[in-house]
Amino acid sequence: MNPSKPPRRKVVQANGDDSGDKQDQLLLSSAICNNEDLGPFIRKAFASGKPETLQHHLKHFARSKESEIEEVCKAHYQDFILAVDDLRSLLSEVESLKSSLSDSNSKLQSVARPLLTSLDSFVETRNVSRNVNLAIESVGACVQLTEVCSRANSHLSGDNFYMALKCVDTIERDYLDKTSSSTLKKMLEKKIPEIRSYIERKVNKEFGDWLVEIRVVSRNLGQLAIGQASSARQREEDLRIKQRQAEEQSRLSVRDCIYALEEEDEDGIAAGIGDEAHSNGNGNGGGVLGFDLTPLYRAYHIHQTLGLEDGFKQYYFENRKLQLTSDFQVSSMTPFLESHQTFFAQIAGFFVVEDRVYRTGGGLISKMEVENLWEIAVSKMCSVLEDQFSRMQTANHLLLIKDYIVGSR
Repeated sequence: MNPSKPPRRKVVQANGDDSGDKQDQLLLSSAICNNEDLGPFIRKAFASGKPETLQHHLKHFARSKESEIEEVCKAHYQDFILAVDDLRSLLSEVESLKSSLSDSNSKLQSVARPLLTSLDSFVETRNVSRNVNLAIESVGACVQLTEVCSRANSHLSGDNFYMALKCVDTIERDYLDKTSSSTLKKMLEKKIPEIRSYIERKVNKEFGDWLVEIRVVSRNLGQLAIGQASSARQREEDLRIKQRQAEEQSRLSVRDCIYALEEEDEDGIAAGIGDEAHSNGNGNGGGVLGFDLTPLYRAYHIHQTLGLEDGFKQYYFENRKLQLTSDFQVSSMTPFLESHQTFFAQIAGFFVVEDRVYRTGGGLISKMEVENLWEIAVSKMCSVLEDQFSRMQTANHLLLIKDYIVGSR
């Protein structure tokens, strides 16, 4: 902002007796007091050839102002003296205060120096304590982590894959992000997928071995199932014959034969159960029919834990379907009359296994999938029988195969 200009002074008109110099002097004084431009006065003085007059007017104005200053100073002289005295006393007090502050600072420094030293030691000790606590926590976490890793290795060595996977999940969930050692963390991030891949390969190998073994077992199961079905059918036939005989004798009032018939039936049932138990005792694993599904369910459970349940279901179904398809391959080197029992026993055993898996597998295979396999089997068996029957020339051979099929239903 521009400084405010002093109030403009009014120029008093001179009387007619005043000279022109007096009027010029008043105009010049007014212009100086009002901070106006003096250029016109200077040009006018040089134009009229009288610069001395201008100089005289300026000196006159300066003398008038000097007298005003002297009057002001005289009027305020006592105030100036008092102000100077105040400044001198204030200067003395300031010097005293400065000296007092310097002394206080020196005393404070001397007193606080041990405290500062102690404070530095305290801060350093606290930092060391914090670092030690963090180190202890890290070591404790690493100890717990190594214990879990040791348990996982122990389970892997003992082929206890489910517990090994649980340990791996615990490591990944509870310890991996909290591990302060970057080297250990990188190692775990690398090893965890390798462990899961190793377990998957192992259970898949066990499952593959089971697929091979179950084909041999299926043949024996099929023969056993067909034999039991044939025996049951024969017992039913014998029972119907004896019932007819008993009815005929009953009409002749010979009632003792009825009781004899019941005793023989109970003996036959007991004998059949004994034969079945004996056959099961010679089986190759647990289960009522003498076959072991443990490797299958173990692989299924491990794949569930790995989050690969659907993939394993599809893998199982496709492999079993391939096995069923291969079971329909009839060798041209052996007459069908000699191999038909093995042929049908293999297929019957296949569905005995699938029925057990459907009932106890926890959803490994669905009823619809089993029915689809059965429809495929029926279609293939019909095709094989039509082809083989078309090649047979002897009716007795046809009847033998027919009796075997019908008797095993």
